[in-house]
Amino acid sequence: MIYVIGIGVEGRSSLSQRALVLIEGAGLLFGGKRHLAYFPEFKGQKVAIGSNLEDIAKILSRKSEIGNQKWPVILATGDPDFFGIADFIIKKFGKKAVEIIPNISTMQEAFARIKENWNDARFVSLHGRVAAAFSLRSQESGVRSQAKKAIENIIDEIQRYDKVGIFTDPENTPSKIAKALIERGIKDYRVYVCEDLGTDKEKITEGTLAEISQKIFSLLNVMVLIRSQRSEVRSQKDNTVHASCITHHGIFGIPDSAFFHSKGMITKEEIRVISLSKLKLKTDSIIWDIGAGSGSLSIEAAMFANQGKVFALERDAARVKQIEKNKKKFNAANLEIVHKNAPDSLKNLAAPDAVFIGGGGKDVAKILDVCAKRLKQGGRIIVNAITLETLTLAAGFFKKIGWASETISVNIAKTKLIPARLKQGDVAKKSLFNAHNPVFIIVGEKP
Repeated sequence: MIYVIGIGVEGRSSLSQRALVLIEGAGLLFGGKRHLAYFPEFKGQKVAIGSNLEDIAKILSRKSEIGNQKWPVILATGDPDFFGIADFIIKKFGKKAVEIIPNISTMQEAFARIKENWNDARFVSLHGRVAAAFSLRSQESGVRSQAKKAIENIIDEIQRYDKVGIFTDPENTPSKIAKALIERGIKDYRVYVCEDLGTDKEKITEGTLAEISQKIFSLLNVMVLIRSQRSEVRSQKDNTVHASCITHHGIFGIPDSAFFHSKGMITKEEIRVISLSKLKLKTDSIIWDIGAGSGSLSIEAAMFANQGKVFALERDAARVKQIEKNKKKFNAANLEIVHKNAPDSLKNLAAPDAVFIGGGGKDVAKILDVCAKRLKQGGRIIVNAITLETLTLAAGFFKKIGWASETISVNIAKTKLIPARLKQGDVAKKSLFNAHNPVFIIVGEKP
């Protein structure tokens, strides 16, 4: 049995009696230099863990080095199963050969120190993401390039969440991460950097991204980002919607006025809500939005499927510019704009879990055929039709290929204020219903 034991911020005193007994009786003791230093009296062989974890696997594979009556122990920080070494060891030797004894992680300690709950937090790790750079490239410039790329890769992940915990490393420091966020136009986070937790050098630094970007921190740190709270969803000044207030709570229906769009050329808010609900999206869904227009549905789909990806296909250049503006406004990093015609451009895209067709003109039949073939099993295709011809074509297509389908006829009328003159000559305003064109929502589900 290989034992992977986590050590808390209080060091040796954080270990249970069973963990201490296992360490005392081990034949091999792996760990970082800081971990091994907690056990100066250990009589077996000590092995310092470097950046290349394959070295550990090679040693553990040599059974003669472990001995028949002895077992190996790998020391780790906090919870070895939380962005730790446990996953690597299990993949190498199997679950039956490994036992994990966790401790309180440094991330738990960090949230406790700043007195914030972590129920809804997202966690990412930059630790070790540039390790390959050290073995493949000895030049310092190569390492810097890899470190910058690693940070850029998590920026998209970070900005989708209101609360983020980050495991940093010597190449990906809090100041570099803060600078990278600022360069991307992201400024609305409060930052906490927790250094040397559990030691006499422990320090908690709180500040804005700009303030954190100018500071130097200990190598032993974790970083917590909490998006600044906003009191209202709508800004009274411009009547727009702040994306962060909606993105992570599964709420559909951003007002049309919040999007850049040509007059009337947008999937209306209420139609969008129904269509999105019928897509049955998951947080990691791959979505095609064909004939994306201003991208309103793409934006909301991307905000819900924040661990997936949305491809917005639009052939009109002016509308593509609108999608680009909306993507930037709502920080929809997982939205990819495809300025090409469908169905020709569909073959190179990742297979979708859901497809929305809001346009396509004379090519709708061809588009449906390609989408039906590429769609994953159990996925859905939603067609929004405003003409009887498109309605008939889409409904007939699903019936022909034997898919379960339904059609929803949506008739919406919204109140509109109009002036009304009273007897005294004063002008008041009354509300009348202003009817929208009916929309047919055709749903097909792949068996």
